[in-house]
Amino acid sequence: MTVTSAPEFVEYICDYFDKKLRDPDNWTASVTDKGIDGIEIIKKEYGLWKNVVKQNNIGRFLGTNQQKVNMMADDVEQNGIDCGCPPVYIDIDTGDILTGGHRHDVCARLGIPGYMFVYVKCDNEWAQKCFAKTLNNERMFHATLNNRDEVIEHIKFGISKNEIKCEQDIADQVHLIANNSLGKTAMGTIVKEMVSFIVSNGHTNFKTERYTSHNDTTYQDFVARSTDSYKEEVLKKHDHNHYINMSNWGSRTNPLLSHAARVPVTSWLNIQDSVDTPTRVESLEVKRNKVHSVVLPNLSEDLDKIFIYKVSNGCYPWEHKNCQHAHLAQDFHKEDVKAGQFIRL
Repeated sequence: MTVTSAPEFVEYICDYFDKKLRDPDNWTASVTDKGIDGIEIIKKEYGLWKNVVKQNNIGRFLGTNQQKVNMMADDVEQNGIDCGCPPVYIDIDTGDILTGGHRHDVCARLGIPGYMFVYVKCDNEWAQKCFAKTLNNERMFHATLNNRDEVIEHIKFGISKNEIKCEQDIADQVHLIANNSLGKTAMGTIVKEMVSFIVSNGHTNFKTERYTSHNDTTYQDFVARSTDSYKEEVLKKHDHNHYINMSNWGSRTNPLLSHAARVPVTSWLNIQDSVDTPTRVESLEVKRNKVHSVVLPNLSEDLDKIFIYKVSNGCYPWEHKNCQHAHLAQDFHKEDVKAGQFIRL
């Protein structure tokens, strides 16, 4: 990691950081090791920024967000810093800032020489990174929570260090550092994609669960690593192949088509819809107009084409006698998931 040069801090108590904040006995924010193995809390102590090291932000591979720095600086200028603000955690052996990179830059801008530090001892690099990521998952004002990219980078790091050895390890880490920033579905998707990443990259020390599932992303990984003849004989030779993630079947157009199919010829189907929130590009009115001017007409056109195919061939495209359907391997015990086996029907 590249070490950035520390800004010049003037050693005095400023308007934003009063004298009582230098006494740890006045601090009210909780101090915890977050239950991370290999982390030991050593001491709480006021410290100067010039004596610690801000690297490329250990807990954030995307680095420091300047917009967040601006927002936090405005807040400190208006409200100052109080005893309830969370402390900055420092690796006592290396002097690295584990979490507090944004506060470091805010203090540099406002001339705040020091801060409330908690010094911890980290047994190894994995413990250090897990602790930093977990601290970034706390629910508090102005906290920049771990997004999808941060979580994926963390999991890949753990895999590279042989610290993540099974699917449950992935699930545990994702929940530990992202349960406040990502929903259950998003976390499950990451677990699924990381298992696919491991299988595709041949990590032999990783223990998989018996069954795995797929999505649009992992399907691409599956095909890329596949040595099955189906790949050459079907996927590469035929122009029309379509992957279906059956776990999401009910969330697409299927409910609409299923309902439409039940409407008698003497009746009709009223549609009630909601759209995404407005953006700078599209207003709410524009988004709503597209429902009946673009989305539903496109669906109608597709259905008309399918009807023409049905009339011409006496069947639907997926019922043609030349179809070669296949399931993706999902059973690590009985099927070759790693080799991308296609189970032909």
